[in-house]
Amino acid sequence: MIDARLVAFEAVVKEGGFERAAARLKLTQSAVSQRIKLLESEYGQVLLVRSKPVQPTPAGRRLLPYLGQLRLIQGEAERALHPGARDRPLSLPVGLNADSLATWFLPAISQVVEENSLVLDCVVDDQDHTHALLANGEVLGCVSARADPMRGCAAMRLGVMRYRCLASPAFRARHFPRGLTRAALLRAPAIVYGRHDDMQESFLRRRFGLETGQYPHHVVPSSEGFASFAAAGLGYGFVPELQVREALAEGRLVDLAPEQQEPVELFWHHWQIQSPLMARLAAALVAGAARALEAVA
Repeated sequence: MIDARLVAFEAVVKEGGFERAAARLKLTQSAVSQRIKLLESEYGQVLLVRSKPVQPTPAGRRLLPYLGQLRLIQGEAERALHPGARDRPLSLPVGLNADSLATWFLPAISQVVEENSLVLDCVVDDQDHTHALLANGEVLGCVSARADPMRGCAAMRLGVMRYRCLASPAFRARHFPRGLTRAALLRAPAIVYGRHDDMQESFLRRRFGLETGQYPHHVVPSSEGFASFAAAGLGYGFVPELQVREALAEGRLVDLAPEQQEPVELFWHHWQIQSPLMARLAAALVAGAARALEAVA
């Protein structure tokens, strides 16, 4: 069993305070506080900043990533020792970008998830920011655009997702009859995924000297919704080619800047010492990505 003091520490961090952690663990607030004090005494370091909300100290942040691994290893050990536990689902928190979730990720992992009775806790963020989820201990592995693994981790190449600046033919005819121009871009509504989506921003700044706030834009925090907005003629934006190949072939979407395709190389980051289940998941992801994504040049 995972040490009760570690369980209390994790609960306080996730809940942002002692009172909510106590309610989650069905303990008194005093009992939770005592467990944290014992843990800090054993490690000889302060692990929590008693603020509102409570935050882990640098030492506490270094401890967090190990707790998810301990829980998974405990679950796998129980399965190995108790046949009745083999069908009990194990939770695996993973980080990934919305476009991977909408395209190649599920076909890649569906078989290993079903065969091993797993339940995935998918934490979605931009591919440039999922790396932080692993560092903070929120996930056990992540799909990221970063090539460099953090200390204690490894990174496996997956492949390339190619993004194209797309819109409907009617939108192009209405807003860009003479092609992309700075004047037209000041009026035409763009589509952005959210605050971490900087592909559109970088393109408009680099090519046309436009800064965020100078042009209208929809915020659509859904990969499927993003593509639907473009197909409905409501805006233009960078969409993964993998997601809309049929719409492109049928002419329902058109490329506004064929010379400006954006390749994004993806990697799977995981701890160097993996449990058997995480190793199986990683192998399935690499194989599935090889089938769906472009090979690395």
